[in-house]
Amino acid sequence: MGGGNAQKSAMARKKAQEKLAAKGAGSQLATNAKAMTQMCMVCRTSFLCTLAPAKLKEHSDNKHPKQTFEQCFPNVTL
Repeated sequence: MGGGNAQKSAMARKKAQEKLAAKGAGSQLATNAKAMTQMCMVCRTSFLCTLAPAKLKEHSDNKHPKQTFEQCFPNVTL
């Protein structure tokens, strides 16, 4: 007999995981690490490339008040 709902759910999860593994899909961590392209030149902290320039300015104002924004992020314009 067998074949209850719990067994069907477990089999469906197993098949879905195998399908993802076959595609090479996995953790988002590697993709996020590659997207960390903005870097503060003073403290060398990395930021996501999609972060708004206003947030980068906030970092430079709070962490490096003696340096200008351009010194922290020379390749970013406000």
